[in-house]
Amino acid sequence: MSIFGKTFGLLLGLALIAALGGAAYLALEFIVSIFAGLDAQMARVTAIGSVVVLLAAMIVAAGIREANRRSKAAQVREQKAATYELFVDCWTDSAATPEKLQALDRLLALYGGAAVIKAHVVLRTIAREKGSRHPDAVSQFGKALLETRRDLGADADVRGITPLELQQLVLAAPAPLPAHAGSVERLA
Repeated sequence: MSIFGKTFGLLLGLALIAALGGAAYLALEFIVSIFAGLDAQMARVTAIGSVVVLLAAMIVAAGIREANRRSKAAQVREQKAATYELFVDCWTDSAATPEKLQALDRLLALYGGAAVIKAHVVLRTIAREKGSRHPDAVSQFGKALLETRRDLGADADVRGITPLELQQLVLAAPAPLPAHAGSVERLA
């Protein structure tokens, strides 16, 4: 940038600051003139009331901003959970189509955590080279499940769970109910 451009930018910035300062001075002078026309006691009450209303408005605005932030965070969390459900569905379904995996890739790119995306990329690589039911792929799937739990905020619950337990939970066929299960239901 040339010296002329820098100088012009500096002068423009100083002019804007001077204009803001002048506007603030005029606003303050206007407020003082309004209060000067009031009785001293009325001016105090009006000033206190104005400050209270201004503080109340600031508190309400902060509350609205916080509620909006929480609402957006909840929406992102719901999208993330739905993406991870699709992740589990794709990798547990042996007939997952390439279109479904592409949709998963896009959703993970938008909502997935970094560790989950990395685990998914490794899982895709292993599945492409060795097959989706290869022991390495199954092991990586367990690691990816652990990362999804961490990303969804289940950090405290993850400490006692291994990737092997998670993969067995999701990939194992449902066990038949014991013969005495019906009698337990009748007792309950």
